Amino acid sequence: MKYIRKLNYKWFLLFLCSFIATTEAAEVVQFDAGWKFYLGDPGEKAISADYNDTAWRLLNLPHDWSIEGTYEQTANGTDWQSGYLPAGTGWYRKTFAYDPAWKDKKVRIQFDGIYLNSEVWINGHSLGKRPNGYIGFEYDLTPFLKEGDNCMAVKVDHSKPLTGRWYTGSGIYRHVRLNISSPVHIAYSGISFQVDTFLPDKAVCSVGVSIVNPGKEKVRVVSCLQDTDGRVVARTTGSESGSAENKVEMSVTSPERWSPENSVVYTLVCKLEKEGKVLDEVRQFVGFRSLEFSPEFGFKLNGKVTKLKGVCDHHTAGAVGAAVPNDILHYRLKLLKEMGCNAIRTAHNPFSPEFYTMCDTMGLMVLNEGLDGWNTPKAADDYGNYFDEWWERDMTDFIKRDRNHPSVIMWSIGNEVNNAPSEIQQKLVNLFHSLDSRPVTQGGVDPTRGMSVDYEKNFGMLDIVGFNGNGEEVGEFEKFRKDFPTVCAVATEVPHTYQTRGVYRTKTQWRRRDFPAPWEKGDPVKWDQFEKRVFPIPDLSEEEFFPEEAVNTYYQSSYDNASVRISIRKAWQRTCSFPWLMGEFRWGSFDYLGEAEWPQRCGNFGIIDVAAIPKDAYYLYQSLWSDKPMVHLLPHWTHTGKEGKAVPVVVYTNCDSVELFINNVSLGTKPYTGEQLVWYVPYEAGRIEARAKIGNEIVATDWQQTASSPYSVAFSANKLTLQSGSSDVARLELDIVDRDGILCPYASDELSFELQGPVRLLGVDNGDPVDMFPYKQPRCRSFRGKCVLLVQPADVPGEAVITVRSDKLKEKKITLDIK
Repeated sequence: MKYIRKLNYKWFLLFLCSFIATTEAAEVVQFDAGWKFYLGDPGEKAISADYNDTAWRLLNLPHDWSIEGTYEQTANGTDWQSGYLPAGTGWYRKTFAYDPAWKDKKVRIQFDGIYLNSEVWINGHSLGKRPNGYIGFEYDLTPFLKEGDNCMAVKVDHSKPLTGRWYTGSGIYRHVRLNISSPVHIAYSGISFQVDTFLPDKAVCSVGVSIVNPGKEKVRVVSCLQDTDGRVVARTTGSESGSAENKVEMSVTSPERWSPENSVVYTLVCKLEKEGKVLDEVRQFVGFRSLEFSPEFGFKLNGKVTKLKGVCDHHTAGAVGAAVPNDILHYRLKLLKEMGCNAIRTAHNPFSPEFYTMCDTMGLMVLNEGLDGWNTPKAADDYGNYFDEWWERDMTDFIKRDRNHPSVIMWSIGNEVNNAPSEIQQKLVNLFHSLDSRPVTQGGVDPTRGMSVDYEKNFGMLDIVGFNGNGEEVGEFEKFRKDFPTVCAVATEVPHTYQTRGVYRTKTQWRRRDFPAPWEKGDPVKWDQFEKRVFPIPDLSEEEFFPEEAVNTYYQSSYDNASVRISIRKAWQRTCSFPWLMGEFRWGSFDYLGEAEWPQRCGNFGIIDVAAIPKDAYYLYQSLWSDKPMVHLLPHWTHTGKEGKAVPVVVYTNCDSVELFINNVSLGTKPYTGEQLVWYVPYEAGRIEARAKIGNEIVATDWQQTASSPYSVAFSANKLTLQSGSSDVARLELDIVDRDGILCPYASDELSFELQGPVRLLGVDNGDPVDMFPYKQPRCRSFRGKCVLLVQPADVPGEAVITVRSDKLKEKKITLDIK
């Protein structure tokens, strides 16, 4: 296999900085507020400054118009992949006054993401088109600005709706900024940072600065590095030059290493100076760490063998769609971090700049994926139709934007690009290698689509082989290792399991739309094929304990017994058993909109539901991935009418042993040996409790208690104080509880929300994969006892009161302080 290079990067070192778009010029103007929006196509007359847009809707960006729509099986033109919500064409306009301070300055507009097929005008002049909906870009406004009012117009053409294999969103769904600087300035994404030498007592780094300098004026690059206390720890000053590319060295004494456990970042400041005057300045976070990739030990971070405990994530976030506020993004990443996750794969496109900055500062490694497919569309209207013309420009912009993040450890150039031309793969790999020194992989093939895995054909030009569904099959890793012992590998999409929050089945569920399944047991050929390919998951009982759950075939069991080929626990055991395998990225993290057949709005692949409420699988991963002592037991303990029947009680822990109690009576202690702990407990109402021990000390407990009838609403919140005029979000998780405050696990009460004061509704959700309600309505049916309300502050301070009502429940008032 001559084209796959053995990567044994001894002290493979990178000094990286996180991209902070808000400091990409000497002055930055946030440009999100005060846009006009129209859903439809008034034509190019809308580019004129004189066009009457008084009837258009006034809003602030980021904005996703699709998430505001209603689900339709066929009428919207979208399908099971793209998620049944409307697409269409939308227009945005913004009128703004010219600032006299801009005289003799360069004024650029920066869009972090427009989905998709955008065209931008200023005062009727076209600035350009970009078909890719995930790539940020910049346009120069300077030649077309005039004194007085100026008018931006943006057309977003999503009229061909089948553009993704998941819900994508529509609109200007990321931030917009004006960058104001001297005509001589640092180019967009114009900073590169790399360690040339990493010695025990210092690091010698290269700082590259690309300068827009058409007149070749003599300027000087001054760079300094500040620690977390603002102290300057290194400084370098270049010589005066008119060159567009400037490179200097910087020596840093004993820098702290970046890692998931110690996500320390420094601040790099790059300035352009001329005759003592600062023409432009860019500030970025930076981090030091070493990476090594080897077919012997897998992956080392800072010289320490490290398994990637990863998840695959899409860019959307349930009720807010693609326009994800920072508070929501941070909440989601914090959940993953607390689970023990240390890595995220950006499936299957570039994410927002804020995502990478948060990963840098929170300590999450990133497998950064730029593309889903290449020049053959996977969805009828997707990027494959534009690939040949745009791939090089888009991927160049992608690499330059993200190459300085300490969180980014690998690149991915595609996902399940089965049997595509090797020359395309080679061109992509060459481009990535020319701009950055980190290794390149891509998501593996999916054998359920009738593919036999030809590693030479599918992965021959890559640095690292990626495994998707093929990595879940019996004997596949072993066969690969035997055939290719000198090749690096990572499980890019392993495992695929299903689970619906609060739903349990004691009989194993094998489920895949295009994969042999148990209901085909009558076909000896198919059943034989199925049994040979999957890892068995034994039933928890001979007779199904939850037969009532069979009513909805779209709900899946939370016992780690609903899967495509392998269970969560078995997949991780296999990953750990192969020293050469770098780790795994499970599919997926959160339930995501799209890729689900009607009447579903989302599938059940996530270990956290679409409303960002953890499922039991979340705690299974926590027991496998986290060092913090924990214990979690399932299922709930409200099984009225099943008294005396044996309930399979499963306990997840990372401690030495667990003792189980029912109504304060011990049911015995079991040592934890790596397998799940199971007790069969005759049901009786009351309290069941698990007490986890390290040695003889109880270090963690968890319990479930029988609930009576629903009585009232309890809530928890990420915050109750919001800043007026900001994009802050209060996430209120609402529980239907009985008189004793115990969650009612089957409650489905509909809640209504009355908002008073300076606050507005952002969205509602309940995590139910088959509940297709409008996300912007002030009511929501609870699912398995829970739902979520998202609110944002208005522009004025004051007290906001949210009243939660339901026909059969006690009224609840929640007060927010808007500063």
